[in-house]
Amino acid sequence: MKYLTPEAAARIRALKVRSSPFRSGGTLEGRHASAFKKGSSQEFSQYRQYTAGSDTRFLDWKVYARSDRLFIKEFSLQNAVSFHLILDSSASMAFRGPDTSVSKWDYSARLALYLACFLMARGDYAGLTVFSGAGTASVRPSGDPRALTEMDALLAGTGPSGDSLPPGPFKKIAAGLDRNSAAVVFSDFMAPPERLAVFARLLSSFRGKTRAFRALDRAELELPWEGNAVFKDMETGEEIQLSPAALREDHGREFAFWLKRTERLFSVSGVRSFTAFTDVPPFMSLEKLIGIF
Repeated sequence: MKYLTPEAAARIRALKVRSSPFRSGGTLEGRHASAFKKGSSQEFSQYRQYTAGSDTRFLDWKVYARSDRLFIKEFSLQNAVSFHLILDSSASMAFRGPDTSVSKWDYSARLALYLACFLMARGDYAGLTVFSGAGTASVRPSGDPRALTEMDALLAGTGPSGDSLPPGPFKKIAAGLDRNSAAVVFSDFMAPPERLAVFARLLSSFRGKTRAFRALDRAELELPWEGNAVFKDMETGEEIQLSPAALREDHGREFAFWLKRTERLFSVSGVRSFTAFTDVPPFMSLEKLIGIF
């Protein structure tokens, strides 16, 4: 897989399982460390084929004796939470600065898949949706680790394009989420102010809980280029010639103001947010992202 190697998956599954405060009234009340526990003496849910890393305590040996194939019994609790990981696949997410090894899209995709792996390891469901003005695609929430391969394929096959945070497609995505679920949005949130305000209102109207992760490239803050440079808007195609050195100080202040304004907008909407630059190790960002749950 492109974004989730076996070594990374093993490291993620070794992380301490943390309880989740996500509650929406009803089935989430009283939730404990694993909302969807395999073999929990609760209601039988389904069989799934054994894969490396599955808990062997719940192998059904009777089925093995009949079919010579290994299957795991899964049991569900009524208070299971489905996490919907929603990635902005707009054109601006393809940006990568001169001193950075990954784009904002690749960084967000890797972090989202790491988070999905963590959620499944602790017993939750995780699903994936990518969207922009160019279209929408998704993988339905699942507790089966094999779904991570499908998610990885979707992310690897997505080329960022289209407008940022179009309200129409996201409104349809939000309408499909039930109250017994949570959403985590991955984006750079580089959209016009009025569109970002609409997006924040849509997030706040969601019946479940929401979190926002913003990926940024340090070059967007520091403008490291020298001499005159032509800057091109990755979504509109508009070009403008500027001197980065002449703008660097003022741009830094404006960029910091934009960050605070966006954080305030999310805070007022009841959405906790977290920002990371793409030169930060993804496992460090994963730990911090888990921390805002």
